[in-house]
Amino acid sequence: MSAPRRIRVKTGLGRILSLDHPSNRYVLVATALAGAGTMVWRWTNGADDVLSWAVRIAGAVFLAWAIGREIDPDDTGSAGIATIIVVPLTVLGTPSLASAAAILVATRIAVRTTGVSPHLIDGVVLTAGAAYLGARPETWPALGTLILAVATDRYAQPPGPERTLWFSISMIVAAVSTALWLADPPGWARPTIAEWVVLAVAAVAGFLAIVNIRPVQSRTDWHDRTLSDSRLRFGRVLVLFTLVVGAVYLGGPIVPTLTPAWAAVAAVTVMHYYRVIQEKRLPKD
Repeated sequence: MSAPRRIRVKTGLGRILSLDHPSNRYVLVATALAGAGTMVWRWTNGADDVLSWAVRIAGAVFLAWAIGREIDPDDTGSAGIATIIVVPLTVLGTPSLASAAAILVATRIAVRTTGVSPHLIDGVVLTAGAAYLGARPETWPALGTLILAVATDRYAQPPGPERTLWFSISMIVAAVSTALWLADPPGWARPTIAEWVVLAVAAVAGFLAIVNIRPVQSRTDWHDRTLSDSRLRFGRVLVLFTLVVGAVYLGGPIVPTLTPAWAAVAAVTVMHYYRVIQEKRLPKD
């Protein structure tokens, strides 16, 4: 991906969605089809929340793809598989687009696919986002992961600037303020059998994604620099961390809340073993 130089120095959060890339064109079509299909399905069943569900499912498809691109930058196939896995998972409940977006930003900062650490404007955006998420208890596991990603950017390899520590502190202050003012902590809910299955599969897939890291070949968006293997591993660790914290804190509701993240990590593992099988089938010299 490429962007004008004036954009490169402004943000470590955003990425250009260039239509030159087949995967980018695919996700736009998949997102539109998911939204349109959901509208038709809800309308034919006489539902009165047609538009809101269409937006949620379309958003879940796009975010599953985007998270997959962050935690498996070398293979767009993982992102494509994630868009397929996430759709049936939405039958378990409404995905939280705010939570999934927080995980997307957290993995982007952790892996540093942009090649740029958060700048001052990013810090303002992150603080405002933390305040927004702080008022919504169902997003707290994802919010904690986002703050952790920002706070640890200074200590990852290659290390980020010291300003990210200050950004994380401002995010904590903003989130705690809105949480105390506007939110009521939810109780823990026992997962259903289906939710237990998804939790177990996502946990195994997350662990396998972490241990099966290959040397990264992709380069950052804004600099001619190869992505860090250790940062990629940490990005995948954050997804598993969210699963564990969410299961302990919320219980079953964490499953439908973050279906895009579970779909992405499952797709990464599926794609890894697909590559392994394909390599074994290649004729040896």
